[in-house]
Amino acid sequence: MQLRPAEGTVSGMPLMPRTELFVSIVTMIVLEIYHLKWIWLSEWSCRKCGLKNIKCGCGNRKWSTYL
Repeated sequence: MQLRPAEGTVSGMPLMPRTELFVSIVTMIVLEIYHLKWIWLSEWSCRKCGLKNIKCGCGNRKWSTYL
C-alpha cells in the first residue's frame, strides 16, 4: 500500500498562502531590525561620553531609544 500526499501539500509538506508567507517574512524582517537596534543600544558605546548608547543622554539620540 502506497501513501499519497494529502491535498494542498507538496511532497507531504503543507502549502502556505502567499499572504501568510508575505506577512511572516515582513514580521521576521521587522523582528531582526529591532534585534539589531537592541544590539546597537546595549553593546555599542557613545563616541562623546563613552557610555553604552542605552544609558547615554548626550546629543539627539534619545528619540531613537523610544522607537
